[in-house]
Amino acid sequence: MPLLEEDGFAKLLKTKSDLHIFIIYGDDGFLKDYYCDKLVAQTVDESLRTFNFHVYQDAETDLDDVFADADNLPMMAEKTCLLVRNYPLCDLRKEEMKDFEKKLADVPETTVMIFFYSTLPVEYNVKKSAKWNNVVKLFIKYGAAIQLDHRSPAKIAAMLVKRAKDRGTEIALPEAQYFVECVGDDMQTLLNEFNKLCAYSEGQPVTREMIDTTAVKSVEASVFDISAALFSGDTDKAFAKANELFRQKAELQPMLGALASSYVDIYRYKTALNAGRGYADFAESFGYTGSYSYRFNKIAAFARKSSISQIHKAIEVLSEADVTSKSTKADPQILMTETIAKLASCK
Repeated sequence: MPLLEEDGFAKLLKTKSDLHIFIIYGDDGFLKDYYCDKLVAQTVDESLRTFNFHVYQDAETDLDDVFADADNLPMMAEKTCLLVRNYPLCDLRKEEMKDFEKKLADVPETTVMIFFYSTLPVEYNVKKSAKWNNVVKLFIKYGAAIQLDHRSPAKIAAMLVKRAKDRGTEIALPEAQYFVECVGDDMQTLLNEFNKLCAYSEGQPVTREMIDTTAVKSVEASVFDISAALFSGDTDKAFAKANELFRQKAELQPMLGALASSYVDIYRYKTALNAGRGYADFAESFGYTGSYSYRFNKIAAFARKSSISQIHKAIEVLSEADVTSKSTKADPQILMTETIAKLASCK
């Protein structure tokens, strides 16, 4: 079976599949927990979990014990389930990996075996890693590999429209997209904030004013407010937004990164304009759709009236701030204040 993402795995869970060996990984902790729990629930009767569900934690796990348990027949049920969490399969030597594959191939169909990674292995973050790729291919060969990464903003927004109806209110798609833009794509945080928003709406259609009143913005969205203030010439508002983030214990590096991202967006759009490309072509090329198009509308005017040299200077200011933040013990709040002042004076 090929590598599955969320939609494919959701469909698989709705069918009576013979697959019984899985590896679950990816960068969305909420989705991984949700779908792993769903797989376990389908496999093991709640009243018999004590007998038919076993969990093994981290590198202390002895794989010989796991495979010995895999050979045990389920108690008064069709299947038993073994959940192996965060075992460092990439650390296995060549001969150990061969032995692991042999044992994996011999796991009886009465046993569902799940290797689950709550955090990504280092190897997963390095695209050139043959070790991690080989691990994934092994599970594809004998079962299924499930990669659960953050949902796209468009998919999350569509989900929120449906979820609002289930909670006795409604939210239009543009407002749902704006909400995602404000809060971010971490599902646990997003759903907590959305439940709060639905309660606040008291059955009335959700508006952007309601979102601004109730939602706790992500660092990226809050820093974008700094960018928008600078682009509109409101330096005092930019300072105020930065101070508010520091009061919320935001860290300097993510703030600088998000601020730089806005100026890179401006640079891309300006070069597109200079090349005679329209906004539609530009948005399609760089994926500025849905909630991102709403964000970009706030800064497009700045791009049109700014020169390439002015944008270059701003990016140089941010680059210098990044180097300073990493090479000195400068006070983060003072450095951000100086950076905002320099950005405001770029001509």
